[in-house]
Amino acid sequence: MPKYSFITCVSRPDVYDRCTLSSIKNIRKNHEIEVIPIINNDNRYTASIALNIGIDVSRSEYLIIAHQDIDFIGDDWLIKLDNIIAALDDDWAIIGSAGIALQYGEDDIGKWGGALNTDTVAVGSVYDGIGSDPYWNGLKPTQLVHCIDECVFVLKKSTYLRFDTMLNGFHFYGVDICLQARAAGYGVYGADLPITHFGKYSASFSTDTNYWKFFRFVHEKWHRRFPVLYGTHMHWNSDGLVSYIPVAMEDDFGHRIDLKSVGISKLKIKRGDRDA
Repeated sequence: MPKYSFITCVSRPDVYDRCTLSSIKNIRKNHEIEVIPIINNDNRYTASIALNIGIDVSRSEYLIIAHQDIDFIGDDWLIKLDNIIAALDDDWAIIGSAGIALQYGEDDIGKWGGALNTDTVAVGSVYDGIGSDPYWNGLKPTQLVHCIDECVFVLKKSTYLRFDTMLNGFHFYGVDICLQARAAGYGVYGADLPITHFGKYSASFSTDTNYWKFFRFVHEKWHRRFPVLYGTHMHWNSDGLVSYIPVAMEDDFGHRIDLKSVGISKLKIKRGDRDA
C-alpha cells in the first residue's frame, strides 16, 4: 500500500511531465507512492471534480494535491513530510507549503516583499524559479493557519473531506476545503515544505472574472462561521472582502473588468504590495 498519492489536475501534459512529474521522480527515494494525474486538457472537469476523482481512486492515507507546474525542493522533501506528520497530533487534516497564520510576535513576521499586515504572518517557502529568494518567505516551524495556498498541500484521506463541486472552476477550492476541515474540528497547518511554483504556466486569476465570483461564493458560504479569514491572496472581515492581487481590475489587454456583472458590489481591491 503506498503511503503518499500525488494528485494533479493536468491541463498541460507537457508542463506536468517536465515539472511536477519529473520532480516527483526525484524525491520518491524509498517511499511507496502512487501518481494520479487527472488529464483535463479538454477542460471536461473543474478542479474540484478532477481532484475528487483523484481522492476516489487513491489508495494512500496521505494525498499530496499539487499543481502541474511544481518543483518539490530537495531530495529529502518526503522525509521532511514524514517527520512533520510524525510530530503532529492525529487531529490534523491539511498541511500546506504556504499558509497564513495569526502573528506570533514582531520578531516572527513572515514576509512576501514585506509584512502581510499587522494581524497575520506567512508560513512556509515558495519560489518562482526566477529569483534566488522565495517570493513567499515565512515562518519555518509548523504552524496552525487560517488556510493554505492550494499550489501544494497534503490532505489526510481518513477525514473524508472532499472538494465542493459548486466551485465549478479553478479557484478557492483550497480555501473552501480548509474551512471544511476547521469547521469539523481538524487542524490546518503550514509547514517547511519548500517548493517552486512556475506560475507562468498557470492562468492569471486576476484576469478571470470567475475568481471574483468564487471569492464571493466562499465568503457567503463561510463568513458567518468564520467572520475573519486570512488567505494567501485575500482576506475578509467586518469591512467586507479584500484582495491583495496587484492588478485585479484589468485584463491582459487593459480592459476594465466590471465586477458588478459578476454580482460583486462591496469588494475592496488593494493594489501593489500586500502591506499597502
